[in-house]
Formats: sequence, structure tokens, C-alpha cells
Amino acid sequence: MRLVSLISSAVCLLGCAVQPAPVSDSSESNTKVSAYAASQAEQNEEERTVAESLLPQTEDGGDASESSVAPERAGAENTDKAAKKQPVPAETAPPAAPKEPAIPAPAPEDKPTPTPTPAPTQKPAEKQGEQPAPKPEPAPTPKPAASGNIYSIAEAIRAGNEYARAQCGVTIDTGLTAENTSYFPGTADSVAWLAANGGQEALNRAVRGNVDATFQYLAAMDSADAVRAYARFNCTVRYSAASDEYIVVVLYG
Repeated sequence: MRLVSLISSAVCLLGCAVQPAPVSDSSESNTKVSAYAASQAEQNEEERTVAESLLPQTEDGGDASESSVAPERAGAENTDKAAKKQPVPAETAPPAAPKEPAIPAPAPEDKPTPTPTPAPTQKPAEKQGEQPAPKPEPAPTPKPAASGNIYSIAEAIRAGNEYARAQCGVTIDTGLTAENTSYFPGTADSVAWLAANGGQEALNRAVRGNVDATFQYLAAMDSADAVRAYARFNCTVRYSAASDEYIVVVLYG
């Protein structure tokens, strides 16, 4: 196409360059015009022939200009048809909001199964019979309970009288007897009980306890100072074989 345009431009320039010669009259001018037109036509024909010879030939011998234009038009028509046939794209829907991922439930912890404690295996009866049976320990022989007149009556009387003089402040009169004086009810302790609670010392405590009881009894009826002023005490202890016990009595006058 560019080559054809260049050739056409060259032909136009050549035509413009030729200037007609002036004529004296109309006949001559007409003759000259006709001759010029004929020569001009022959020149144009020669130029067209030259231009066509310069154009590239197609495979079937046709002009390349027409063959090159036809495909371009055909391509444009095909493009328009394809554009018409293409469906109009539908409006794209907005993307859906992403779903929140489901939180998986925590898997239960695998707790170790407690191993059962195996029951102790019993030995066969034969083997158990082979072991010697433990010998039973002999029960300790109980000591015989204390009995009889085993404690000192004189020591118990002396401990009681010394306590009455020192603690209560009364006079000790060993001549007092159950026939010529009064006495406060005394106490009786078994030999077995005295043995279990201190023996001789338990008997001495029993006499001192009777001294305190007698003095408090008298002080309840009179003042303690009056009892100290006139009272005379004498402690007595005797053993009763029938009941296996010691009887304590404090005489006062």
C-alpha cells in the first residue's frame, strides 16, 4: 500500500510539471490539446504499467494491493462478529464473607488406666505345711495378789502423829484409846489395793488423810485455833484378817 501511494504521488508530480504550449488560435489549441491528451494517456498507461510491474505479485498472479486489503477487511469483519457473539459478562457477585473456622472440641485427656494390684499368690498346701507353725508364747503368770499383814503398822502410826503435830498443831496423846475418847470414822483399804498403789507409802498416806479429815471436822464445829488449843490426837492402825485390809482411825479428845 505504501509503494502504490508513492507511485501515485510521483505520477501526479510528473503531470503537474508538464506545461502546455501557448496556441494562437482555437483550432491549433484543440489539436494540440488532443495530441497532448493522447500523449498524456499513453504516458499514464506506461506509468501504470511500470507501477504494476513494480508491485509484488501474489501466488495466483493477482495484485498484492488488493490481496493485502482483503485479509485486513476480513479480519476486521471477523473481529466484529466475534465481539457480537461473545456474551456480555454477568455482574460478578461480591465475594462471600469468609466463614469463621469451627473451633474443634478439646480432645479428652487420655488418663492411664490404673494397673490392678495382683493378688498375693498362695503357696500350695504342701509347701505351707512344710513351714513350722509358730509356737505360741506362754502367757505371763499373773502375780498373786498381795495379802496378809505385810506392812508396818507402827511406821504408819508414827507418820500420822508427826503429820498431826506439824501440820495441824495439835497435841499427840498416845494414851488415848477407843474406850476413853472419841474418834472420827476412819477408812479401810485392802492389802491388794495398797500394794498396787505404793505399798507402805500408800498406807502412810491413808493415815495422814484421816488426820486432815478429823481436824477439818472439828474446825467446822469450832474455830481452827480453838481445836489447836484443846485437841489431842492419836492415830491408830489395825489389820483385819477377815477382810484382808488395814483399818485407819484417828482418836481425838
